[in-house]
Amino acid sequence: MSRRVLVIALDGTTFDLIGPWLADGSLPNLARLRDEGVTGPLQSIVPPVTAPAWCSFMTGKNPGKHGVFEFFMRAPGGFEEVPVSSSSRAGRTLWQLLGDSGKKVMVVNVPVTYPPTPVNGHLIGDFLTPMGDREFTWPHGLLREVEEATGPYELYHVEVYRKGRAGVVLDELERVLAANRRANRWLIENKEWDFAMFHVWGTDRFGHELWHLLDERHPMHDPAEAHIHRDRAVGYWRQVDAAVGEWIEAAGEDVTTLVISDHGFGPIHQFLVFNVWLLQQGWIRLKPGIGAFVRRSLFELGLSPALGYRLSMRLGFARLRLSAGVGTRKRLLERINRVFLSLNDVDWSRTKVYSKGNYGQLFLNLKGREPHGIVEPGTEAEAVLDDLARGLRELRDPETGEPLIGDIWRSEELYHGAHADRAPDLTFLPRDMRNKALGTVDFTSNRFVEPAYGNSGDHRMNGILFMRGPGIRSGAEIQGANLIDVAPTILHYLGEGVPEDFDGRVLQDAFTEQEAVRPIRVAPPASDSGSGDPSEMSEEDMREIRERLKGLGYLG
Repeated sequence: MSRRVLVIALDGTTFDLIGPWLADGSLPNLARLRDEGVTGPLQSIVPPVTAPAWCSFMTGKNPGKHGVFEFFMRAPGGFEEVPVSSSSRAGRTLWQLLGDSGKKVMVVNVPVTYPPTPVNGHLIGDFLTPMGDREFTWPHGLLREVEEATGPYELYHVEVYRKGRAGVVLDELERVLAANRRANRWLIENKEWDFAMFHVWGTDRFGHELWHLLDERHPMHDPAEAHIHRDRAVGYWRQVDAAVGEWIEAAGEDVTTLVISDHGFGPIHQFLVFNVWLLQQGWIRLKPGIGAFVRRSLFELGLSPALGYRLSMRLGFARLRLSAGVGTRKRLLERINRVFLSLNDVDWSRTKVYSKGNYGQLFLNLKGREPHGIVEPGTEAEAVLDDLARGLRELRDPETGEPLIGDIWRSEELYHGAHADRAPDLTFLPRDMRNKALGTVDFTSNRFVEPAYGNSGDHRMNGILFMRGPGIRSGAEIQGANLIDVAPTILHYLGEGVPEDFDGRVLQDAFTEQEAVRPIRVAPPASDSGSGDPSEMSEEDMREIRERLKGLGYLG
């Protein structure tokens, strides 16, 4: 087959936001894709977190097979968290499989592609690249070539919102998009490719930092601020749409285009601090020593990371949460953290459950897995999980009296594969996703339900899917598409077999009748390209990435 495919990934984009703009003509290029192709919601994986979601997309597999469940992986034998990378992800990627069959590929900025691995074509790494590292492309001279042609390359977003800073955040969003727009067009026009994929990170950052500008019901919404910045905020999305149109035009009308997102977006109003709930319920016990007693006492008086963050915001230090991680902010936090209650104060000989990760991830202190595990696998573990689930279902919103928790899953209900043992033992999603479950910062606040601060928006389960090209239905809507279905659909569309160990399916509903009758070939399992183990990275680089992710709000 001589077909070519262009994938444009607008991270975190949701029809809840862009739907009205598609209807009123503000986004003509995306509207054209809708009118001339298929469109529909694209369900994310659980949890709907950027790193595992894009890993599931690129491998066509659930996290139990590729091994990435969060932005961090726990080092064996302890609680140290190591940032994920391409080397810690198991499973061959869509572009590696296409390259194996001789197709030329181009992959730009897709999360969890650093460090760059050899491909049959060109690859530029992602925002998880340590700052200062210039070796994030394949081949290694590609960055110099792109910069000579289009100017300085923009890989990061570092600006964050606080009162009066919306314009600064928009400045950066526009600047990074403009630089990436130039670079990607040049790549399309000057490099050979059969498959190309470009990731736009700013759409996700917009949702985290500026959701409240466009949401009049958000607690952080300020009508005066919105009046000043609303037109410019909508204008950013017009620029995104223009970039999409420009890349499609450069690629050529005969190219099949997909626009996708890894998850959706929506407002957050409250945090649910689950280690606090576990402490209140007796699932977590603290050490009996004087140090833990003092920190617990101060914690109950309100001395917590939440208080420290709010003070830093009032004092104008917001941007320090995106510092390089080894400077002022790190030294400040190291001093403050000595008095914060943390998992270092936990008595693991009496603790049965703890929380780590976003969106509701609970782990048993399991004997044989955790460093000081006490819960026996089997009957005792099952009983603890039953009690936990019962307690979650009984939780009520203190203001409305409505249930706080929606779906609850055991590990085996969501994950299977060689790395499923890394999964949370119990995973849940809040019934109302305006409540965000936190567990990554050990004890963020001394209250279980805490008014949200920092980011005003966060992830939802449904992203977006547009698909247009030869053999694709026109003006049609499809339902039931999942993020892990996209890779097998592309492989089949390009005439390749779908590996038998893929969890996703081919989206036959997207095809015309003539295209849909073409049989799906089953290919051998896709062999691993990575170990699925924590990556080998310098301590300084790991520290920098940890601090940057904390600043971005991915660590509570």
